[in-house]
Amino acid sequence: MTERSRWDEQRARERLADLDVALADLADRGEPGPLAAVRALVDVYGEALARMLDRADVEDPALLDVVARDELVGHLLLVHDLHPHDPGTRIGRALDGLAPHITAELTELEHGVATVTVEATARTGDRPVEETVEGTVLAAAPEVGEVRVRRRSEPAFVPLTAVRAR
Repeated sequence: MTERSRWDEQRARERLADLDVALADLADRGEPGPLAAVRALVDVYGEALARMLDRADVEDPALLDVVARDELVGHLLLVHDLHPHDPGTRIGRALDGLAPHITAELTELEHGVATVTVEATARTGDRPVEETVEGTVLAAAPEVGEVRVRRRSEPAFVPLTAVRAR
């Protein structure tokens, strides 16, 4: 087996984005043959992944967690509906990955709607915090239909009763 260089997370994201564009282009062409070939290939790889996960679960159940945390492998597991973690767990871990720039917490997940509360001071440069959080949630749990981002409101002043001597 020849050794090849591994992709870092950024390279994996770029290749996935390129693949999305190429697949959309293929679908737009309306040629059933090539699209059917891609679907068959995806099905074969999905079955292979399922078999690997079944064996890993028997041999070393902790390995499932390690594998699922890898961004690229986790994405493939989602595509094939094989991800071992529920949407709430995936979203929570993804939001933790936004720290220290954004402090965000999944506060509700119900009926396909994820509600995320963020610190009022959170900033991400040019990109709105809400957009960053929404993209993060949808990447972690594509089955979520809507993301609601709420800012945690904190009092702008300290009440007199909090500083008054008793």
